[in-house]
Amino acid sequence: MTGTGGVLGRTVAGVREQDAAGRLRVALPPRFCPLPSAVHPDARLLNARAAVWLNGYGLCRDGAQRVRMAGNDVGGFYGRIMPRAPADRLQLAVDWCALMFAFDDLHCDEGPASLRAGDFAGFATRLLRVLEAPGTVPDGAGDPFLRAAGDLAARCRAEGTPVQIRRMVDGHRSWFLGVLWEFGCRLRDRTPSLDDYARLRQHTAAGTATTSWMEVVDGAEIPGAAMDSPVVRALSELAFTTAAFDDDLFSYGKERWLTARAPRPARCRLNLVDVLAAEHGLGLEAAMAAAADLCDRLTLRFVRLRDQVLPGAGEPLRHYLDHLSHLVRGNLEWGLRAGRYTNPDGRHPEAVRTTGSFTLTAPRNDTPPPVPSIAWWWDRF
Repeated sequence: MTGTGGVLGRTVAGVREQDAAGRLRVALPPRFCPLPSAVHPDARLLNARAAVWLNGYGLCRDGAQRVRMAGNDVGGFYGRIMPRAPADRLQLAVDWCALMFAFDDLHCDEGPASLRAGDFAGFATRLLRVLEAPGTVPDGAGDPFLRAAGDLAARCRAEGTPVQIRRMVDGHRSWFLGVLWEFGCRLRDRTPSLDDYARLRQHTAAGTATTSWMEVVDGAEIPGAAMDSPVVRALSELAFTTAAFDDDLFSYGKERWLTARAPRPARCRLNLVDVLAAEHGLGLEAAMAAAADLCDRLTLRFVRLRDQVLPGAGEPLRHYLDHLSHLVRGNLEWGLRAGRYTNPDGRHPEAVRTTGSFTLTAPRNDTPPPVPSIAWWWDRF
């Protein structure tokens, strides 16, 4: 079974072409993904409200930044994770996505800012403190990112429990620590090993920072005995690492397009395709195939482990596992369409086109991959 419509038609895996206009074309191998697909009916409205909210803090109002904000399709992103959530509660998570995509672009991994680890560390710790204590930034004062984050934190406290708030803050702490690791790689100008990359990827992609909003939107608190159990931790890590590795596939064209235009391209590559190529001496097509195969194996392990847990799960945990299931499939569908990746700098629409497809044919290999830092997901829980 393959996806249909848009950019989800059949493709020839691993082909990359660049035409005379500088447009980049990337075709991905089919992805095994027997997970549900849905989009929130109010995704466009959620997007529009998020734009108004972000613009209200003076962010992404004009030019390329506004184009990129619109192309992020934050309503489509979180609307695929929680397609049945009440729109008014889901707006909190969608607004967070709008702010954090802008934060990521301006402070984390593009342009000169991607090498200023000291600047990032100072700003990230202030941002973390705002999430911990919303009154840190007075209304109308300070950096607009911090003021917007303060609003999110205050709204989170109005909707969430103390445990959910702590989980949200801890998720951001993990994200910022992962980004600092990325800064270290760039400053050394060295591509990391596959084991190190796999260990950190869920954090550099804001894994628990993203998933923490699911519980707040749902309302019901997942008991710690369930949420912190090894099997649920494994499912959480599996879902977001898979999603993050898929990010590497559908953002590959954007990264290559930007690298080709950089005045001094770095040797450090922070993308699963390039990490596999460097570690195993693979060409582009073989590295893409290996990346997709790893994503397929992680997806199969997630599905089998989830099905093992669901029969004994309480209602809040069942909802959480359902959201993780939608995340894996929805993230890939979103990424193959989002303007964030087709218009890399906000000034070149359709500069990159990535095509992909889905299959129900499961990978034959269900053993742990030779990556020690993630092999424990195959433990017998």
